[in-house]
Amino acid sequence: MKSLAIIKTTMGGGAAIMLGGLLAAAPAAQASSWRTVPCATQALIAAINAANSSGGATINLAPRCAYHLTTASSPNAQLGDTGLPVITSQVTLNGFRTTIAGNDSSFRILMVTASGRLTLRGLTITGGNTPGPGGGIFNLEGTLVLSNTQVTGNTSAGGMMSAGGGIASGTLGTGPLGTTVLDSSRVDDNTSSGSAGGILNHGGTLILNASKVDDNTAANGGGGIASGTGGMGGAGSSILVLNASKVDDNTANGGPMAGAGGIANGGTATISSSEVAGNTAPGAAGGGILNHGVMTISQSRVTGNTAPADSVGDQGIGGGIANINLGQVAPGAVNGGILTITFSQVSRNTASGQGGGIFEATITATGTSAGNALTLAFSNVTGNQAAQGGGIFAVPGSPVTLVFTGVARNTPDNCFPPGSILGCKG
Repeated sequence: MKSLAIIKTTMGGGAAIMLGGLLAAAPAAQASSWRTVPCATQALIAAINAANSSGGATINLAPRCAYHLTTASSPNAQLGDTGLPVITSQVTLNGFRTTIAGNDSSFRILMVTASGRLTLRGLTITGGNTPGPGGGIFNLEGTLVLSNTQVTGNTSAGGMMSAGGGIASGTLGTGPLGTTVLDSSRVDDNTSSGSAGGILNHGGTLILNASKVDDNTAANGGGGIASGTGGMGGAGSSILVLNASKVDDNTANGGPMAGAGGIANGGTATISSSEVAGNTAPGAAGGGILNHGVMTISQSRVTGNTAPADSVGDQGIGGGIANINLGQVAPGAVNGGILTITFSQVSRNTASGQGGGIFEATITATGTSAGNALTLAFSNVTGNQAAQGGGIFAVPGSPVTLVFTGVARNTPDNCFPPGSILGCKG
């Protein structure tokens, strides 16, 4: 195999480190031999097979090459077929304006198992199409790191397990298992007939550093990102972290039973120095964000998101953010809807129904009641619009706390019902 070898054998493990204040995945310690795979699909397939069998390798792909996959190398009737060999060891794929493309038919591009660690640098992953999870990439309890990489134009559709049009990561159980890290990367123009048009984080850990998730579409919830376990586990069973990242212009078309044009969180989420903007969820909860877990937002902007009425007249709620405790609407559902916002802006969002900026409630099978803790400190809720509660709509009795926070210039009112939030006028 010497004409195809790419062998930079990996040794040892990796860990999370801090780079410029951002979380990143530390590369595994590696040996020093390097070789390059020619611009030939079969050469790439052979190289990955060799890496898996030898315990790992670094594979240098041909610059500006497009590796076209026409058939699946790794069939799987339950989880969906995969174009390249499944990653079962420590593998790095290095490229420079290099593309790995499927044929938009019936298989995803890449899959990582629990024993695998896959690092992608300088690549575009496109043209995957599977009825299973992860139209582009499926990380099943392993480790996936994207650096300066784009996942675009992939689809997860047509099956019971369809979710994560671009990337699906985590576990089929409750977690937390499986880690995906995006560094200076982009996930865009992917679609899902289930949840998570861009990225699904199911019972795992998802970290975005200086990355962007945009222009993705989900038929159900989480147009950009969906993180959680659907009531299977507690709030800590899925972890989402955004640092200096953007979730913009995504769409969730699931109507009242779904929501979150931008981000759906049913686990634990931390959003720092980031933007959630221009997302939409017709007839649903959370044009920008639907939080039914535990979320902290700091030094960030939630702006220009919409929750309009859908085609059958369902009204949207929480144009910017819907902070909802689901109670026992689903068996084992998290006692969530806990949100803390500091040094941030919730502005210019709209809802056709209630809560242009923020909607706050508990929703159960029998109706709505007071929500869980919502705290805003050193923040602004301005220029939002809704039928009721242009700034904030909170079911009476909800523990909403404003600390040095301005709620102003919202239409037709700042808070509804009148007098329900201490420190909010009009």
